[in-house]
Amino acid sequence: MKLNQLSWSHKIVVSLFVLMMGYSYLFAQLNLQINTRRADGDTSGLGLATIRDIEITYRGNRGRTLLGSKINGSMEQYLSSPEEKISIEEWIAQGRTEQRYQEIQYIFEDNCISCHPYDERPDYPLETYEQVYASAEPDMGPSIGWLARFTHYHAFGFGIFSFLLSMIFLLTSFCPTIRLFGAVLPFVAMFIDITSWWLTRLISPIFAYTVYLGGMLMAISLATIIIGSIYDIWFSQVTE
Repeated sequence: MKLNQLSWSHKIVVSLFVLMMGYSYLFAQLNLQINTRRADGDTSGLGLATIRDIEITYRGNRGRTLLGSKINGSMEQYLSSPEEKISIEEWIAQGRTEQRYQEIQYIFEDNCISCHPYDERPDYPLETYEQVYASAEPDMGPSIGWLARFTHYHAFGFGIFSFLLSMIFLLTSFCPTIRLFGAVLPFVAMFIDITSWWLTRLISPIFAYTVYLGGMLMAISLATIIIGSIYDIWFSQVTE
């Protein structure tokens, strides 16, 4: 049975599911753009993440410390004043001494520890001098453990997400070649995207471009599946 041969009630439910998946993906992209575009500290422009943002997100800014990158990027909004950021930067530049740290310790206690306790954020704890000192090492990007968890969540979630939409698209009345292309493309895009995270982190920043490519392919594939499925359900001619 094809999608255009379903009963009205089934057509409505399938259509709502497909549209809701697209709606969810739009907000996933909005969240990605809002958080990733601040990685290099530049929030000007059209509001879209740049190649440099992607590079810093997965590889780090190796000419700057992790702490320095964060307080000039996504975490700057949580500091109480620009003076606090300057004080932290001066501490980093002056050698990260424990004596000088005591003068700025209140900044971390007031603004950071509530979200960065060791028990909940073992990758980025900011409770002690030793932990803050370590965070001010050159920014090498996310840890391997963090990236492995990030990969696990996304590969598992997007795998199921893509499987459900692809199975629906395979029930359209388009020719077999188009159905197969549309059903396989999300998995190809996901593989390129996730693999490129690791290649960017471990091999070269040039793979930030393939991260972008994977994201674009995913958007194209989902648009193809959603628009194609809705068209087939409601506008294609029913054939016996």
